[in-house]
Amino acid sequence: MIPYLLVLSFVTFWIVLEQKALNRKSFWVPLIVLTLFAGVRSFRVGTDSWNYTQDFREQLDVYNFKFEAFVELGYQALEYALLGVTHSYFWLFISTAFIVVFCYLTIIRKYSVDYWFSVYLFITLGIYPFFFNGLRQGLAMAIFAFALPFLLDKRLIPYLLICLLASLFHTTALFMIPFYFLVHLNIAPLYKIIITFIGSFTISGMLIAYIASTNARYEGYVATSDSAGGLFILGFYLALLLFILFIIRLYKIKDESFITLFSFYAIGVAFMIPIAMLGANPSGPQRLLSYFTWTLVLILPVIFKKINNIYITGIGAGLFLIYFVLTTSRFSNLTPYIINPIFEIF
Repeated sequence: MIPYLLVLSFVTFWIVLEQKALNRKSFWVPLIVLTLFAGVRSFRVGTDSWNYTQDFREQLDVYNFKFEAFVELGYQALEYALLGVTHSYFWLFISTAFIVVFCYLTIIRKYSVDYWFSVYLFITLGIYPFFFNGLRQGLAMAIFAFALPFLLDKRLIPYLLICLLASLFHTTALFMIPFYFLVHLNIAPLYKIIITFIGSFTISGMLIAYIASTNARYEGYVATSDSAGGLFILGFYLALLLFILFIIRLYKIKDESFITLFSFYAIGVAFMIPIAMLGANPSGPQRLLSYFTWTLVLILPVIFKKINNIYITGIGAGLFLIYFVLTTSRFSNLTPYIINPIFEIF
């Protein structure tokens, strides 16, 4: 766990330092540090890393590479291109890490009202290490982040194009299309949440079955699970939803872009509750939740800025740190952090 905390501390410190010294939002240093940390890890870090690196570790000849119908074309093209020049999985990790971190930091730097806090949340809420496990979906989620400006500006066509591009790495990105229309329904956010919950309650069983039928890799999605991890995470995000809603009402926040962003997050949480009630495998359809929860890196700084109390902000930062430690150390085989053997000195 210590390596994760050291990276978190350094990146946060550097962002604050550069802001104070040069009055600018640091981009390249956090990008390089977070990319390298993800890139130099061993394939033993993360439950799915073993599968993603198999062709590299087995020294698969690129001429024997087979494009499979059940794996997204974009990811296969990336793997094929890398296998054509190297058999070191380091290059798979470093290139995908750069794409993911670059996408998120670009949007965060543009839209955050408190940059250091947003990057802090980006790490502690588990958005950053998500792709250590779900690499393909992590890539799709990061690309989908570029759809945010079009969601806020009500530009449907570019939003659809981003979803289509992201789906080349994980088909779940296509499920984000209906949420554009839900977010922009001309009704109060609370009614959108209720409609989404009822709709999800009605179709969630069929949705899970459909996802499982589209790809042999997703067959485990229909299996029930007694793991408490998925419920713990969903409960955490539900508690945050209620907290944010309370602050919106208390401070009468009416900024249109913020309300749109919050509606997107709240609808996503409401959509996932019936799926969790089915007891679905947390590593399956509940991963859809991450398409929505990443927006907290932009929502929460606004909330804490409205509260404008350094002690409450400090308590919040501490709680997010505890959440980070618990989820990183207990779920998804992210600890211990092991370095790629090619970088071992001793």
